[in-house]
Order: sequence, then structure tokens, then C-alpha cells
Amino acid sequence: MKMRRRLALLLLTLGASLMIAGGAGDLLLRTPPSAWDAVIGASAAALPSGAVRLLLTLLHSLGSALVAAGVAVLALVCGPLRRGERWAAAVIVVVTLLSDGVNAWGMASLGLEYFWGPLAFAGLVLLGVLVAFIPNSVFSSPLPESLRSGNGAT
Repeated sequence: MKMRRRLALLLLTLGASLMIAGGAGDLLLRTPPSAWDAVIGASAAALPSGAVRLLLTLLHSLGSALVAAGVAVLALVCGPLRRGERWAAAVIVVVTLLSDGVNAWGMASLGLEYFWGPLAFAGLVLLGVLVAFIPNSVFSSPLPESLRSGNGAT
């Protein structure tokens, strides 16, 4: 049971930390990414300066919201969830899906190949919640004799 709890907390903490790092990465960008060129249909660097400022402001706004979501998930993991308050798991799932889940969906719908980043971050958090709340019977069932002996007979 302790190992399962540690694994769940590790997955949740790692996922939330990566959510924060991903948002911080968005905040640190000073020029539009070249991956946007295909979406825009031209070089992002060739856009009027007002359009570049607008896109970067929107990206920075998204980045700060992703940082805030990651901090919220981390606070819920380290506080109420660690104390066993089950309601925190539902809030963690909703915050994660509405932040990095929607971010990954938006990237994928634009054809941006790096959508897997926020998808993986969200996946780690959701896997952590799943590990934390899978019924004990899933882990406590003994293996069938055929699997314990290694002979593979059924």
C-alpha cells in the first residue's frame, strides 16, 4: 500500500511540476515559434508587429494560466489529497483536463506536432489519480497458479 501511495504521489507531483514548467516555457518565449508558420500560412516573423504582439500576449496569458493550474494541482496534491480528502482528486482531474488537456487538444487541432507535451503532463496527473483510487482488490488478488509457476499453462 505504501508503494502504491508513493507511486501515485510521484506521478501527481511530476505531472503538476511539468504543467508548471510548460506554462513557464510559454511565458519565456519572446518571438513566435516557427511551428506557427504552417498554421499562419506565412513566416510569423513577417507578420506586422501588432499581430506579433497580440499573439505573444495571448501565448503569455495561456502560459500564466497553465502555471496557475499546475500550482493549484500541486497544492491539492500536497495538501488535501495527501491527507486523504477524496474530493481533491475530482478537482485535480477537472483542473488538469481544462488546462493542459484543452491546451493539447488545441495544439493537435492546429496540426502542431508538440501537442504530446501537455498531453503527457495531463496523462501523468490522471494516471496518478487512477493509481491512488484503484480499489485495493485489484492489487491484492493473488496471481493464478499458472502465472505463479511460470509454466503458462491455462
